Amino acid sequence: MKPILNARKIENFCITISIVLVAVLSLTGILAVADYLFGWDILSAAFEKIAFLLMWAAGIIIGAMFLVSLMVNLSLISLNLEKMAEKSSGTAPASDSSNMIS
Repeated sequence: MKPILNARKIENFCITISIVLVAVLSLTGILAVADYLFGWDILSAAFEKIAFLLMWAAGIIIGAMFLVSLMVNLSLISLNLEKMAEKSSGTAPASDSSNMIS
């Protein structure tokens, strides 16, 4: 089976998206709490609902990116364990698809 995606690129993409979204979510969360505590009324009621919707969406995307990164890493771990087992048993590798998802 021919590998079609590089697992390291997928992992780096997911981590980059997660870091950016966590930073944005943190800043908007701090602003939302400050707005509530100090009664600043930064956004109108309609825009406030949209902002909270976007914050929830960012949180869900962060969770999804974490799960994708976790699955990719588990796949890489299993491939590396398979290679280690084949080296210790002296058999030839079944396929040379390291760091690839098929």
